[in-house]
Amino acid sequence: MSTPSQTAADPAGYALAFDEAKRALDDQERVLDELHTRAATLIAAAALVTSFFGGQVLHAGHVPTFGWIALTFFVLLAICVLVVLWPRRHWEFDVSPASLIATYLEPTAGSPTPLPDIQRDLALHMGNAADSNRDVMKVLFVAFRAGTVALVLEVLAWVILLAGGA
Repeated sequence: MSTPSQTAADPAGYALAFDEAKRALDDQERVLDELHTRAATLIAAAALVTSFFGGQVLHAGHVPTFGWIALTFFVLLAICVLVVLWPRRHWEFDVSPASLIATYLEPTAGSPTPLPDIQRDLALHMGNAADSNRDVMKVLFVAFRAGTVALVLEVLAWVILLAGGA
């Protein structure tokens, strides 16, 4: 447990900080769930496009250059989606109730921690967790955007190919 500064703050301020930190983690968890849903939709759309257009090209017997380009973008998109959907163990969206009780309410040495101090510590901990989560989420959003661009380029390559471009 970290110690509060020498000047006593208003306990309501700690409650506010705690509520805001919790809200930030809840928002991050919601955004991550939405990103996972969008990534799954993206790969489903890419599979549909690839099977529809690719089926027409492969039926002809050989794959022209733009077909290989389209398939390359499909593979790139699949890798991007895999980056987004890959399970990670280091997300922090909550605090362990057992740890909370053992640390603050039933410590082995000393007396229970006053509620404002608990809220202060938890707000700081959750703020650090949100910062750590935010760093990983930035990478996931870049991967998702790259996958979206790959889908557009894949469709463009199929269209050019089927329009007789190569």
